[in-house]
Amino acid sequence: MSACATTRGQADGPAASLDVRVLNIVDEHGQTRIRLGAPLPDPQGMKRKYKVHGLQLMTASGQEVGGMGVIDETNSQALCFDTKAGYESLCLGVFNEQPSLYLMVKGKDRISLSVDQDVAKVVVSDAEEKPRVRVTVDKDGKTHVEGVTAPPENR
Repeated sequence: MSACATTRGQADGPAASLDVRVLNIVDEHGQTRIRLGAPLPDPQGMKRKYKVHGLQLMTASGQEVGGMGVIDETNSQALCFDTKAGYESLCLGVFNEQPSLYLMVKGKDRISLSVDQDVAKVVVSDAEEKPRVRVTVDKDGKTHVEGVTAPPENR
């Protein structure tokens, strides 16, 4: 055992507990592919905005391409997958106690599906994150649609 890990258990059997801050799981070449951390270190060449406690998935070159984590500062828990360019591409999570799913391109939200204060919402945005279509349904079934315009031949 290294100086940063402690075990609790009987000396003649498997440890009942292993306490570490970071646990790296490596591939056959010794490259870390899965990392458990509390908190996780920043991805290669990037700086996280908030501390994340959870699981990091990495390519053979060590680049983060996804993970699952808890961010205490934003009251969120999420499972996200990233592009090789380093952008989050798909995130599924609970943000401020509300469920959400985000599909992103180059770090910009394009499609979001969420429930906030008992209102279900779908938003489809353009490449600059400007919402173009928004559909909401409240708890009583009241539906609101914005941004849908019939083609000229149907008006």
